[in-house]
Amino acid sequence: MKKVALTLLFSFLFFQSYSQRGVANAITEYLLQFQFDKTTKFEDIDIETLNYVGSPYENQNFLAGEIYHNNKLIADNIPLRYNALMDEMEFKPTFETPDSESSALMKSPEVDVRIGAKVFIFVPYQGGVEKGGYFQVLLRGEKIDLFKKFNKKYTPEQKAQTSMSKDIPARFRDNPVYYLVLQNGRFVEIPSRARNFPDAFIDREKEIKDFIKDNKLDIKDENHIIQIVIYYNSII
Repeated sequence: MKKVALTLLFSFLFFQSYSQRGVANAITEYLLQFQFDKTTKFEDIDIETLNYVGSPYENQNFLAGEIYHNNKLIADNIPLRYNALMDEMEFKPTFETPDSESSALMKSPEVDVRIGAKVFIFVPYQGGVEKGGYFQVLLRGEKIDLFKKFNKKYTPEQKAQTSMSKDIPARFRDNPVYYLVLQNGRFVEIPSRARNFPDAFIDREKEIKDFIKDNKLDIKDENHIIQIVIYYNSII
């Protein structure tokens, strides 16, 4: 089924000869042909009916996005959102379509997604998609790239134990992990603790430590992490 879906990506180029309205309709039909049922249960809990705070999504709202195949734009202005908990990219044919009727986008390293200014790519694991995952591309460096993995910490809902207490809703907390991506494709996780942070920058640990100190950078600040990796690219 997945091979058929990939073939359909190429056939989409045919739609470019249609009128603007025809293209919009063709895009909708095209997307529906390679949709997958999204995952709605986590640890036997139905996310769509769960009472929770925080969000399992990178952004709760569907935003206008673009879908690329082998770096070629094949669909734009598509309602998209990333389910970080399930590691699935969700889409709807139109913004008027209820969220409950959204579907999951096929996972493939050949298909990239842009939501606003954020670019997401799917990285397979040991050649397969089953254990692969989506990453946000924060930086494409001359030698080293910087990727971000959106992780979510889940705390289950707690029911009130007495009539004097209240239910405590389930909670989702952001727990992002950043990776250096080497030229050979190897991923190096960047430690979240300040004292271990420079360890990811092989053979330049001291320079990175000094750079952070001299520029008063905060490793919890994503923009500062990008700045550090830019510097790292300049000294290796």
